[in-house]
Amino acid sequence: MDEIGEQEDLEQTIKQIELERLRLCLDKPRADPTNSPAETGNVLPFPTRFRARASLRCGNPLLLDYLFGIGNEGISGLPDKQSRQLFHYATTAPAARALRCRRRIIARALDDTCAQPGKQARVLCIAGGHFREVELSRALRHGQFAEMCVFDDDETCLATVRSSYGSLGVTTLQGTLEQLLAGQFEFDGFDLVYSAGLCELLDDRTCERLAQRLFHAVKPGGRLLLGNMRPGISAIGFLEGLLDWHPHYRQDSRMLGLLDGIDCNEIASARVFHDVGQRVVFLEAVRYG
Repeated sequence: MDEIGEQEDLEQTIKQIELERLRLCLDKPRADPTNSPAETGNVLPFPTRFRARASLRCGNPLLLDYLFGIGNEGISGLPDKQSRQLFHYATTAPAARALRCRRRIIARALDDTCAQPGKQARVLCIAGGHFREVELSRALRHGQFAEMCVFDDDETCLATVRSSYGSLGVTTLQGTLEQLLAGQFEFDGFDLVYSAGLCELLDDRTCERLAQRLFHAVKPGGRLLLGNMRPGISAIGFLEGLLDWHPHYRQDSRMLGLLDGIDCNEIASARVFHDVGQRVVFLEAVRYG
């Protein structure tokens, strides 16, 4: 069967499963949502997400762990062949591959920053989630950094970071997006400040404020790195639904426009580049000095 046929079969299967889930929901009495524990999906081994206020959450970190191949014990419990096919489709779709490629590019940026001679690099990660890119970083394994800090508003995520990488020297800091934009944290003097996906959650004006704030946390000669999904990714709708994830897609020109609030005399260089599949755009800006 060709790829189009397989996708049509999967889409038909999804529709049948949704109809069956709807029937079951109608047949069962509704539980009190205030007393109900978090549900577990009955098709794929992904936890159900609850909608929350706007925050630093760049996708559900547990779901991203699955896409990265971390903590996949639940796969063995998939009930049938159709569910296993759906899981395979979810984790091998172009968008999922793009997220894994984004992770590798960030890890390479960490290593490049820490490998510069004569430097004890300081790195700041914004909206880090579970900070899984460091598992691909040689610099982390060999302790080739002076400071590696993860900033996030979710204490559960930060606790996972500390338990996984705290012994290697990674530190954490909790705060909200509003506090970050208001300048309540005196970030300064970092060799690399980056966020893999926070821009996707924000409109252009808020992104400009974020870029301005983070750029001034970079030391002269240091760089800011921001990632964002590009429009037109094949089969992105399936992953959007699975992750309850609705990003603001951006083209190259819109990413460069995020630097409009920064004095051009402070910028030594700026560029955009893509992952190998042309699905993720990165904005890199180096501070003059």
